[in-house]
Amino acid sequence: MFDDLLLLSEGRQIYHGEAKSLQSYLSRLGQPCPSWVTAGEHALNLISVNHESSVTEEGSHKLIDELANEFERKFAIKYRITDKAGAPSQTVKPHGPESSLLEQVKLLFARSWREISRNKGANIIKAVQQVSTALIYGSIYSFSNKQSSIQDRFGLCSLVAIGNTNLAIASTIRSFPKEKAIVMNDRSKNLYRALPYFASKVLSEVPLSAALSCLFGGILYPMVGFQKDINKFLSFMLINVVHSLSSSAVGLMLGAISPSSEVALAMLPPIVVLQIIFNGFNIAEENTPKLLAALPKMSVVRWGFEGLALNELRGLELICDFPKYRQAACVATGEEALARVSSAFEKSSIEKTVKAQLAILAFCYFQTVRVLSSSGPKYMEMKTPLPS
Repeated sequence: MFDDLLLLSEGRQIYHGEAKSLQSYLSRLGQPCPSWVTAGEHALNLISVNHESSVTEEGSHKLIDELANEFERKFAIKYRITDKAGAPSQTVKPHGPESSLLEQVKLLFARSWREISRNKGANIIKAVQQVSTALIYGSIYSFSNKQSSIQDRFGLCSLVAIGNTNLAIASTIRSFPKEKAIVMNDRSKNLYRALPYFASKVLSEVPLSAALSCLFGGILYPMVGFQKDINKFLSFMLINVVHSLSSSAVGLMLGAISPSSEVALAMLPPIVVLQIIFNGFNIAEENTPKLLAALPKMSVVRWGFEGLALNELRGLELICDFPKYRQAACVATGEEALARVSSAFEKSSIEKTVKAQLAILAFCYFQTVRVLSSSGPKYMEMKTPLPS
């Protein structure tokens, strides 16, 4: 991927560097490539032992020794190898990628974007999923300003948050462990580091994820009859996009810590169930057991649902369509409806829910990079042999 070439002969290094520089390097050593032979074939001829006769075999060994000695002499400083007799042995540390971090990100982003662009079938399926889900919700829900619409609004906001979380986590948790194995193989060859890979992956996948969320929201919002306010609509789209990205980040973290796709998939149901239980609607935050008090704060479903509910219910005016004997139970505004569900809504805001999801996203991204870096290739320490 980064034009890195290593030539070995009988366990000794003959050349290590860019493939395009091999021909000029050999020419400087007095071994120019004839015009009728390719550079690769010429290099193989030089590092191979000719066993036709004892004379040719001896000549081949002599040439290989000369090339290997020349390489060691020229690159002794780079590889920290000492040839001084009696000098203490030094550890030969594996060198990192030859490319800069910026170049790694650039190349990896191009590769990741190319893979996403080529995978048209999967992209179409994802788009169809979003459209069909929005159409199903839109055909079931139709909001009015009646009292019964309060439950419908809460229910749909909860379904949207749960559905987005489930789709986002499931799509990443299935594919990432397999991709991680390829990345580990590439990193064992020092092609790139974990951070540039992950940054390029996220940058290439965010536009598609955001577009799919906007596609879903753009269809659903007018169909079900959410509040007809452009600011409310834009907030709904923003919450959806952030919620989808934070859910994908959770899936990436779970995929990174899982040794295989099977283990990752086994972790999916309990994780999603816990997210749903502590979504702020099924159980009030103040009623959460003390030992589990932190779970609502870590639930992306909770923050997604809370943001959607606040966006839709605040500023909503409702009519009382109950019979006279029940009119005392009527709710006049969306704020009253929120207060009846949970006191947490009174202290919350859309900005707070977005920040909470971004915090979860940042934490999951950090943990994913940390796991990828710590599970990178390990090397044995090679030391210069002591003189006999």
